[in-house]
Amino acid sequence: MHIFNNIKNFLYDNDNFIAYFNNKIYLYNVIKIDNLTDKHILVYFNDKRVEITGSNLKPLKCFEKELLITGLIESVKFYER
Repeated sequence: MHIFNNIKNFLYDNDNFIAYFNNKIYLYNVIKIDNLTDKHILVYFNDKRVEITGSNLKPLKCFEKELLITGLIESVKFYER
């Protein structure tokens, strides 16, 4: 079980979580949403910045620190703050 827990902790970051499925991207523990257009969304976490580009991008749900975006997602870029 020790190896399983190490792998789980490595793959699942409790501070930030991003999942992509069916042309939707889910972001957890979002601190700030900066640039929000139908082609570009800029999201901040504590220690990272995520830039999402595509077309017809729309926030489906936004609740506290969670964000669900839909659209044709072309790229997701990560930057250290």
